[in-house]
Amino acid sequence: MKKKHLILTNGTVVTDSLIEQGTVVTIGDRIMYVGDQREGQRILKAADPNVFEIVDAQGGYIAPGLVDVHMHGSDGVELMDGTVEAMATMGRYLARHGTVAFLPSTVTAMKDKTRAVATLVADYSGAEDEAEVLGIHLEGPYINERYKGAQYGPAIRRADLDELAELHSILGDKLRLVTLAPEVPGSLQAIAWLKERGITVSIGHSDATYEQAMEGFATGITHATHTYNGMRGLHHREPGVLGAILATPDIWAELIADLVHVHPGAIRVMLRSVGADRIVLITDAVQATGLPDGEYVLGDQRIFVQDGAARLKEGNLAGSTLTLLQAVANMVREIGVSLPDAFRMASFNPAQSIGLADRGWIQEGNQADFVILTPGFEVQKTIIAGRIAYSAD
Repeated sequence: MKKKHLILTNGTVVTDSLIEQGTVVTIGDRIMYVGDQREGQRILKAADPNVFEIVDAQGGYIAPGLVDVHMHGSDGVELMDGTVEAMATMGRYLARHGTVAFLPSTVTAMKDKTRAVATLVADYSGAEDEAEVLGIHLEGPYINERYKGAQYGPAIRRADLDELAELHSILGDKLRLVTLAPEVPGSLQAIAWLKERGITVSIGHSDATYEQAMEGFATGITHATHTYNGMRGLHHREPGVLGAILATPDIWAELIADLVHVHPGAIRVMLRSVGADRIVLITDAVQATGLPDGEYVLGDQRIFVQDGAARLKEGNLAGSTLTLLQAVANMVREIGVSLPDAFRMASFNPAQSIGLADRGWIQEGNQADFVILTPGFEVQKTIIAGRIAYSAD
């Protein structure tokens, strides 16, 4: 049966402002119209039911589909499992929770294991009920031992252009994001190499001084990995990595908004300095996401989840069990940001931060990615590239 175009109606459209009783029309995988109730009624009356499927938001929200550029796993699996089944499980879980696209993230691992998961991602094409795999986020191994957090210490190494070249030969443009510490030997050369190839470089797990961080920014870093966490903090005589991020207007700054990794007061500081236009909400989700408290793994290490917080045996936080939709809800309900700003941080900003110009926002010409929510933020439908990938019905 030929796929129908969509008319999304009877909901509040979340875009630059809120359009109550709004209407969105998609043709194929593109958004063709965004408007209010008056024009929407005319469109509905004229629509051929053989051509268009009507999606009734039932008074809820028609919001941009969420984009997660930093997550490791969910629903009992993780990228480092290295299997097609793990990729499919993550993709289905994310689609059920309103995320339309994601970068599965590595953890610091030995070269052969990193190469194996790169090959998996390069060859992977998901099913229609899965969130889209945009590529890979290489988190480590070129990081600082002092701020390794839950990264695997024995596999930490200096930046290696030969290894990067091999991974790039496997992944091509699916090598989207690389987290490294600019003070690690070889990192500045790696940053320049990655920038030349259009790959986003992020500062993270770093003990850089303010000056070293700023040199990294000048060389090509445009992104910051889970801001506040895994980095030298702010001191008034040594602003460190955090100070450099807060002081630099054109850095995309990730934030884990589970209210465990970062105190609400620190989130407000970030909003005042970085602003909603540059914050990138992420989950840093691990395999325990969506599952009960208990013992799990993150790469080569055991993690323990209690009251939803994942930690190593030593007590270090080890990713989160957050969904991106929960992060949006936390920003709205606990921090007090507007709905457009919260969704911008979870959709538009992540897409822009890795160079996706036509994704992450409800505007004419963009890819038709949406999440349909009840007024209580429960997912009713997830729509990816104009197709319904998940429906609660």
